[in-house]
Amino acid sequence: MPEAIGIIAGIAVLILFFKPFFGDASGFWECVRFWFTPDVFSLFRGEWGADMLAEIKMGLWLGCGGAVGYAVYTGVTKLFG
Repeated sequence: MPEAIGIIAGIAVLILFFKPFFGDASGFWECVRFWFTPDVFSLFRGEWGADMLAEIKMGLWLGCGGAVGYAVYTGVTKLFG
């Protein structure tokens, strides 16, 4: 049961932080495109700065969701054993 609560909390944070991080779906898909594009390709296209910013945004967004989910799971486990 604590796993489910942690997963729900993590997904809730991802949903809440979606708009501040990406703005809309096109911003999200642009970050996904840069996430899977090798950095050297972005460098030769002249998009290296945008690639780094997109990768940082995606990493922070996923990290926030994962960290909150883990923290909730750990807290619920310690409280209710």
